[in-house]
Amino acid sequence: MTTVYKFANYTFDPHAGLVYDGQPVHLPPKEKGLLRALLAARGQIVRKEDLMVKVWGTNETSDESISRTVYRLRVAMQSSGGPEVVETVYNSGFRITAPVRETTMKESSSLNALTHSMRPNAIAALISSREFLARQSAEDIEAAAQAVRLAISLDPSFSAAWATLAEIRICQAMRSLRPPREAGWLAKEAAQTALQIDPQSASALSIQGWVRVMIEQDYENGLDDLDRAIAIDPDYWVANLLRGWVMQAVGRLDESVDMMRRALDLNSHSHAVNSNLALFLLFAGKNSEALELALELAKRFPTVDNSQGIASVIASVNGMHDEAVVFGWKAMELAPHTPLMHTPLAYALAFAGRHEEARGVLKAIEDSTLPLPSASVAPVYLALGERDKAIALLQDACERGIPQFAWTRNDPRLASLRGDPAVERIWSRIWSRQVVSA
Repeated sequence: MTTVYKFANYTFDPHAGLVYDGQPVHLPPKEKGLLRALLAARGQIVRKEDLMVKVWGTNETSDESISRTVYRLRVAMQSSGGPEVVETVYNSGFRITAPVRETTMKESSSLNALTHSMRPNAIAALISSREFLARQSAEDIEAAAQAVRLAISLDPSFSAAWATLAEIRICQAMRSLRPPREAGWLAKEAAQTALQIDPQSASALSIQGWVRVMIEQDYENGLDDLDRAIAIDPDYWVANLLRGWVMQAVGRLDESVDMMRRALDLNSHSHAVNSNLALFLLFAGKNSEALELALELAKRFPTVDNSQGIASVIASVNGMHDEAVVFGWKAMELAPHTPLMHTPLAYALAFAGRHEEARGVLKAIEDSTLPLPSASVAPVYLALGERDKAIALLQDACERGIPQFAWTRNDPRLASLRGDPAVERIWSRIWSRQVVSA
């Protein structure tokens, strides 16, 4: 349960922040923690020694640091037009002078945290952002970023908006719409801001963990973030989805499938979970199950580019060349400005022996101004017989932090490269630091 405090026409929610007379009052994390400690005492004096532990987490904070934080809290509250209610009791500590009334509400999950703002227009902007993000085209993802920035400008303490901005950035990295290391850095920056506001944000923690593993190859810390996120909110399907990506990256293939099944139990209508489950089944060697699911998804999500693209890849691996080409064309038509979504068609054509057509698709991919999805282009060149080019693309994907690079070791389309010393050296960037224990 979350305790909400009401006093002197103020409302303070530890998640949503402080509001005076219907208007938000921005408080940095330390000031927010200080106010919460004073309100919890309900007018009783809180000693400096207690504040050190409750707000700073140490007993070595200076009196000057505490005094500065109290001063900034008073300034923020007074600038809203509210009354002075924080009193200094000399040689003792601090207290709230107004009567404090407490109410309780059910602790928010990662999903209902989307409405944890006192500004309805900020919530509306965030909802619009997520609507755009679900469409996943380059234009819609940029519109999602604009909408979430509006939500943040309306309520800078809206943790879920910052976490959504981080999610948008990793979506740009996943779909090769932005250089992955740049997108990862921006995602971590937004996630860390969300965590400063709400240290229990499972959404922000899971995104930070995904970036650490999939882009920065920091497996230990990334897994720790994801495990903490799921411990905080076991039913948050996105955290389970992102952990499934990471399990695949660290070579725990059965666990990656299990995580995707868990995410599917939590959100059976997610095309992202369904599509990734099909792909990870393929990587785990469960080929017939992967094909059955992929073909089902192509029918179930006829307007989703990724579902069509993954169906194309899995059909190709199974020698269903005509079907693979049809799915690949559909993926490209659904995402004409997203080169990553053109790579399944290029591979389907190359693997079917239609090399001239495959090279035509490749040229369009490589002529795009967007970052080259080199991890996904490598199998195309291998199917065209250009082994050295495929290896160079794997090296490029590794160096640029392309998330899908971590998949290449288990991609059956690249199986002929296994054992090649040059390729194994590239793949060792994933596997030399993998976490092998469950």
